[in-house]
Amino acid sequence: MNDFSKTIAAVSTPRGKGGIAVIRLSGPDAAAVAARMFRPKSGKALADCAPRTAVFGAILDAADEICDEGIATLFRAPHSFTGEDVAEIACHGGPAVTEAVFLSAVAHGAVAAGPGEFTRRAFVNGRLSLTEAEAVGRLIDADTAERLALSSGALRGNVSREIARIADGLLATMTALYAAIDYPEEDVGDEGEREIAGTLAHALEAVERLLATYRTGRAVADGVRTALCGRPNVGKSSVFNLMTGEESAIVTEIAGTTRDVLRETVSFGGVTLRLSDTAGVREASDTVERIGVDRAEREIASAELILAVFDGSEPLAEEDRQLLAILERTEGAKIAVVNKEDRGIRLTEEDLGQIDAACGRRVHLSAKSGDGRALAEAIAELYGSGTLDLRADAVIWDVRQRQALEHARAALSGACTAIGRGDPIDCVCTLAEEAMAALNETDGRGVDEEIIAEIFKRFCVGK
Repeated sequence: MNDFSKTIAAVSTPRGKGGIAVIRLSGPDAAAVAARMFRPKSGKALADCAPRTAVFGAILDAADEICDEGIATLFRAPHSFTGEDVAEIACHGGPAVTEAVFLSAVAHGAVAAGPGEFTRRAFVNGRLSLTEAEAVGRLIDADTAERLALSSGALRGNVSREIARIADGLLATMTALYAAIDYPEEDVGDEGEREIAGTLAHALEAVERLLATYRTGRAVADGVRTALCGRPNVGKSSVFNLMTGEESAIVTEIAGTTRDVLRETVSFGGVTLRLSDTAGVREASDTVERIGVDRAEREIASAELILAVFDGSEPLAEEDRQLLAILERTEGAKIAVVNKEDRGIRLTEEDLGQIDAACGRRVHLSAKSGDGRALAEAIAELYGSGTLDLRADAVIWDVRQRQALEHARAALSGACTAIGRGDPIDCVCTLAEEAMAALNETDGRGVDEEIIAEIFKRFCVGK
């Protein structure tokens, strides 16, 4: 367990050369430590300077020698990121000077911070909910517009507010249930029971709506393992290049060009795809190609989403039918991509019927023309990314959040059933309490310490 009586310090900007670096301190002695290592040019003591005001001055190293000039800013509790006294010292961003300033903070009374310790203190001190704290980590790692939108929306409290709204409505119902248990002579009556049943049903619907966002949230945050497959020369590599936006794969008329699995992470269709371009599925002509085909089949078997590419300019070949047989045995979501639309579609109605039977979804495109809108729209429809505003809507993305909400859903469903069949009020109350506890757990109240420690361990040092 972290010792919050200590003042922590860390370099909060990326290591390496840069214009500036920021060393952050947080804890009861943050202002005092900063004052010992920073001399304002004004001659005024740093501790006497106005909070949230940039102060220019000299920065001292561990031996109290001037090592740089920079800016110091104090944030007094509780008006800081962590809810504690915080000091931030900005120096020039060279590796040596950054290290010297950090070591100065340690020499003058701070201790080195652990991974995510600043954000953890913000959570413990009530500045952030657990969902918002998790969003901080996601925001730092965001590498696509969708991931940025998801994490920034959660950091602004979209998920926390929705959970609080559900919990507040449930609390009013529990108050009525407690009253009925404590004062049994005051019967809530049929109308009261209907009102309680309605509130429980409303809470259940709200939890189910939130759970329904998980498919989209996870697809954006963690990405969907996606296999691009097809027989040789149907244009898999061209589709791969279309989706990645660059010439990642070699495109030639020679069959079997792709022999290993090419991997890229792309933002496409409003979600994140962990995309694999596989070797053409066919009877291999040599040992190396056979290895590539075997790997392709393993990628197909383990993929969450399969994009099966077919050459629309000619009827199905035997190798296409072999792929369709594989796809029929595969569990993942599937989209058939009928490529080379620019050459005219020569697949027969029977061919298209077989493709639809194996894949369920089908789009036509020309990778050569560079227009992937049909495929992007199909993926967006599959993962619901077109129906949610990631910046404004409450969207969950984490397995921990989903499990807690599923627990709440099960308890609320049980409570609705119990009151509907006239079970004793204390039974309904127990289930409602269970649902409330699960909702609180979703947002960090009542979460096991080991879970919290594991969450913040994923953060970088300095955040």
